[in-house]
Amino acid sequence: MKKFITFSLCLLLCVVTLGLAGCGKSKKETVDTTIATYGNGGTVAMRGDYVYFVNGYNSYTTLDKENLSTKFNVGGLYRAKLNEDGAFDYDENGSVVGAEKISSHLVGFESTSIYVFGNHVYYATPITEVDKDGNLQTSKLEFRRVAIDGGKTKQLYQSKSNADDIDYEFYYADGMVYLVVNENGTLYRIKCTGEVSKQKIDEGITSLVLPRDIDDVFESDGYKNIYYTKTNDDEKIEIYNYNVLASQPQYKKSVDYKTCELVDYKFGHLYYKASKAGEPSYTLYYRVDATKNAIMNMTSTEEKITKTEYDAFYLLDNETSGYIAQSSSKTYYIDYMTNEAYPIADSKIEIMTIRNNYIYFKSGNDIKRINYYDFKTNGDKTQQSVLTVDGLQVYDYDIDDNNLYVYAKTGSNTYLYSIKVSNVLEGEDFERNLLGVYNEDDVPEIDE
Repeated sequence: MKKFITFSLCLLLCVVTLGLAGCGKSKKETVDTTIATYGNGGTVAMRGDYVYFVNGYNSYTTLDKENLSTKFNVGGLYRAKLNEDGAFDYDENGSVVGAEKISSHLVGFESTSIYVFGNHVYYATPITEVDKDGNLQTSKLEFRRVAIDGGKTKQLYQSKSNADDIDYEFYYADGMVYLVVNENGTLYRIKCTGEVSKQKIDEGITSLVLPRDIDDVFESDGYKNIYYTKTNDDEKIEIYNYNVLASQPQYKKSVDYKTCELVDYKFGHLYYKASKAGEPSYTLYYRVDATKNAIMNMTSTEEKITKTEYDAFYLLDNETSGYIAQSSSKTYYIDYMTNEAYPIADSKIEIMTIRNNYIYFKSGNDIKRINYYDFKTNGDKTQQSVLTVDGLQVYDYDIDDNNLYVYAKTGSNTYLYSIKVSNVLEGEDFERNLLGVYNEDDVPEIDE
């Protein structure tokens, strides 16, 4: 499952053709469904002048047999309309004016991920059923869709495995919406448009990359290719390519590596870490052009990115920025041209996400950031405190070019907040606003 999400939340109206039919709406359609969505796959998504978001966070572990039928306000799925200035209006209690609840399912939880395609919002929610032995199933996922203005929801798929054993992604391709799920090593494709159907793609999956095009989810064909590895009967590792529109893998490549784990797809490249026969036993990071010709000739087309072994590895905003890597005791910037590693923090910082030259990380009850570009140019390791608040609990997070979205506890519940991080200079205050609606008992007291 995704561990951090990035996207560009902008007001540019990018017109595309979707060709999806609406159904199950509770009131007249108010959103132009030919406008692209920005932010699919996170806690916040935007299309036109509407923003879709989860109204806070509820852990699935808090659910029991007595509250399985609860209609969730905190953690529910909402939308709100931006004003003429492209911002939200707020009432006297600090809640977003005009916010509409479009689903009472628990959507803000450990596996939060919302997508807007055509006339529907697609999301995951805990299974609120008990099995034949009376055991709760809330650690498992159920995928649903609902009309963009609310109404009756439709079940798309129920998992049999716990959420920790599942990777998933929604795709829009050729006028259809598909859900791709890796459930404990078995890969499925679920057609979500029209009559719902499930197809098993493959099994025995050992690593998987489910690309997400965060800025152009409709037209970039490269992001509809899925890559995965498995071990064949001869104990050889194979890399497979599967297109979400196809009914079988497009091609496969057998590699003579001791280990090979796919890491990511970005900028037209497939990233992976591997250890190779005849070389030291530690793993290094590599990339290869994500074309059939390059992958089929990996021994001559791949590029080695790291010179030593690291515990963690992160891609930056653009292909030539470099990389961030971590050992057990340091965080490094790796130069794109030379692959040389330069320490930017004397610890393995808890990285949340990386955006617009900044690394955002948790430090106790603070969120801080390091400008890796400043470090690259002049060695500046300046850290800026982004948010300090009693009871801060970062269960999940989202980011765009302007805002960082985090959860913080207010009153008895945990709500989603946006923190303006663009164009904020050192020493300036960071503006923090609720993205949602407070329960009445949680409205903060206002200083007179």
